[in-house]
Amino acid sequence: MMLETQRLIMRPFTLDDADIITALYGDPDIMTFMPCGRLMEEEIRAHVEQVVSDWDELPQVNYEMAVIAKADSRKIGRARIHMDYENDTAMLGWLLVRPEWGRGYATEITRSLLEYCFDTMHIHRVCALCHPDNIGSWKVMEKCGLRREAHYVKKVKYVGKDGTHWEDELEYAMLREEFRRM
Repeated sequence: MMLETQRLIMRPFTLDDADIITALYGDPDIMTFMPCGRLMEEEIRAHVEQVVSDWDELPQVNYEMAVIAKADSRKIGRARIHMDYENDTAMLGWLLVRPEWGRGYATEITRSLLEYCFDTMHIHRVCALCHPDNIGSWKVMEKCGLRREAHYVKKVKYVGKDGTHWEDELEYAMLREEFRRM
């Protein structure tokens, strides 16, 4: 599986993609809104090995992809589809390196993932989650037509340098029939 947009290529992770995971999960500004906190080198290596092996699972649950800028072949982020087959639902996610924020890439990624989920996988429902303070993420979701379904209070346990704490989470979603009407 490879997804292509006007400016991006999203392809399955390989073992050579630890560099982009290091750039993303090592940046404190990016990790502000990620429950797992910053990852160490050995955790990054284990994460990359896991997402590479996920592509061999049947049925495949986790579709984690490196995001490549077509213009210069740079790795600029990751995109993800996580399947819940029992409920015919896909959860989307994306992360971009900080220099690429504000360039419309997240919107491009999200639209491409929505098209793939609804048109190719024929999923009933797609959702995405974010921290309420992650305004950029929820604005992308709204721009792509997802609607806010929930504001969960203290739902997610975040790991930080000072221990763990609970944070709120927003859930956005779209149904296949809503996507078709767009």
